[in-house]
Amino acid sequence: MRDEVFTQKKPFIFSSATLANQKSFDYIAASLGVDDYLSFSVASPFDYDDKMDLYLPAFKQEDIDGKIAYILKEIRKSEGRALILLNNKEELAYLKKHLSGEVSYPIYFEGDEEISTLVSKFQNEEHAILCSIHLWEGLDIPGRSLENVLIFSLPFPPNDPVFTAKKAGVDDPFAEVDLPYMLLRLRQGVGRLIRSEQDQGSVHILLDEAIDSKVLLNIKEVLPTQAKA
Repeated sequence: MRDEVFTQKKPFIFSSATLANQKSFDYIAASLGVDDYLSFSVASPFDYDDKMDLYLPAFKQEDIDGKIAYILKEIRKSEGRALILLNNKEELAYLKKHLSGEVSYPIYFEGDEEISTLVSKFQNEEHAILCSIHLWEGLDIPGRSLENVLIFSLPFPPNDPVFTAKKAGVDDPFAEVDLPYMLLRLRQGVGRLIRSEQDQGSVHILLDEAIDSKVLLNIKEVLPTQAKA
């Protein structure tokens, strides 16, 4: 991108609600190969303190069944209307095995049909549940069909050649690649809930009890409202 795109003598504009990390655009700029840029941020028009209830429940690392029980409790409480965001196929398969047949609401799993079909069903069936690996961004479901977002685990980057190469080129791979990617994607996931001024609901980010205190502080700093006890 640096050599083939940004060397052209023309302006490029990037606009998104989740380009910045803690008011800094350095991570996305470095990822794209942008060396010199101008930037600004505009405050959100949504009243997150009033419209969003945010929770950070913590579980022992091996307590996957505890996570499932928590998810079942919350989707029953919201009568469906839930998006469950996952990070890999293993989490999706586990959830599919343990959620199927446990609630009376329709549950759709990414991979069972075309993603556009699943999104359409989820949007048009008010009490449905959608489980997805790839809908952390781009999903726009205003209204009552989505009032509950459950994030199964923190979205750290996958172990693939792209991120392996990125980590090899920096001094502190966790601080310079893993952490900013996770925080950016987390904000994208949380952002699926409030899509209009009329929307409201809850977000649940399921954490590991042993999470590093500094990482937890970073998470709290990027969330749009304070977590409830």
